[in-house]
Amino acid sequence: MNPRLVRHIVFPLHEWIKGKPTFPWLEHLEKSQWSQPGRLAEMQWDRLRQHLQFAYDHVPYYRRLFDAHELMPSHVQTLDDLRQIPFLTRDLLRSEFEALKANASLGRITRRTSGGSTGEPAVILADMERMGFGEAVRLRAHRWFGLEPGAREICLWGSPIELTKQDRLRALRDRLLNSRVLSAFHMNETQMATYAHAITRFRPEKIVCYAHAMYIFARYITRVRWTAPSSLRAIFTTAEMLFDFQRELIQQTFAAPVAVEYGARDAGLMAHQCPRGRLHIAAEGILMEIEGAGPDGLGEIVVTNLYSSAMPIIRYRTGDLGQLDSELCPCGRTLPCLKRLEGRRIDFLVTPDGRIMHPQAVVFVLREVHPIREFQIIQEDLDHLTIKIVPAEGFTEATRRAILARVERVMGNRVLVEIELTEAISPSASGKYRFVISKVADRYLDGLLELRSRA
Repeated sequence: MNPRLVRHIVFPLHEWIKGKPTFPWLEHLEKSQWSQPGRLAEMQWDRLRQHLQFAYDHVPYYRRLFDAHELMPSHVQTLDDLRQIPFLTRDLLRSEFEALKANASLGRITRRTSGGSTGEPAVILADMERMGFGEAVRLRAHRWFGLEPGAREICLWGSPIELTKQDRLRALRDRLLNSRVLSAFHMNETQMATYAHAITRFRPEKIVCYAHAMYIFARYITRVRWTAPSSLRAIFTTAEMLFDFQRELIQQTFAAPVAVEYGARDAGLMAHQCPRGRLHIAAEGILMEIEGAGPDGLGEIVVTNLYSSAMPIIRYRTGDLGQLDSELCPCGRTLPCLKRLEGRRIDFLVTPDGRIMHPQAVVFVLREVHPIREFQIIQEDLDHLTIKIVPAEGFTEATRRAILARVERVMGNRVLVEIELTEAISPSASGKYRFVISKVADRYLDGLLELRSRA
């Protein structure tokens, strides 16, 4: 469909019918991103106090919590005041589901389920104000790359190929909005050849994708010498950590910049990367804290979604590690930035001598071994690491020994490293892929971050 028609008529009409104030929000966000930092912070805190008061007045869980801690929303004036409010966790989202629901008339409410790639999924409720704000934040970030609402897009993420009646209705809606969805569940060569043909025919201006699925696709099309359409202006990766080697290959293969979108279904859209490479926090509706930060500023990201009225998300532990930036971006936008986003706590590796290792430490070793198609690192215990490998042609016993030697040099000789050869490594139920699964990092980092916060 003509992008101008989608931009000016079809897309706004779609959002209006759903009750989402997406385009009024987009108009506001286009202006607020240039506000003076002090003014932006003032608007953020005004909204925070309104949100806390709403939670106290309408949400049983928060009235009980605030009363138990002798807190009044109007008394929250600083970050130290805010930190008196106990964390919200995924476990609490499940156990306190009914008490977290707002007793207020908010119009249409939708249920959203977290992907569950790191454990049991959680269900949250979202009103259309929250949904409209999130969509507007995404559209604003796409505009940073010259992409207007209605631009043709390909979405490569968790979506079934066999569609139910409801899925077919969604597919029809997507077509009206100039969007096509390709499944990240089925990344075999036959399917990827079909995807390449679909992209050539559709000529998208942007691709929104799971990072690993796009990396696998980039490897395939490099091998078959497929040429990406010249219409492509940007690629946005979401839902998974994007490693540097993945970004490099994707950008080279598709001849388009790659930008990270950081968000979660439970917490909302939190930050987007601009063309200068900085991750801008959507401060108009997201207040971000770093819990248990060490000397390097790295700690767990805790987020308050200021437009989560149907089920308030206040001081929510994301399980992700990051660092706030004290400097503004050279792009001129005054939105605060994340200096680092290091992925989920449970993706980190921990050694018996207490070292915490970024997953890339071992991922980098394995990606340099060419007779490997896919791999996944599983830390069973502090002293036990299993590496699942889908071998390529040329994988030999000498290759196995070389991998063991390299990984043991990184992890130390107190860690037993085992290699398990397999025909395939399946993504999670949501279609996401995890290079590293640590069964000990979450427990270990809990203690470390608690010690840091007390220091």
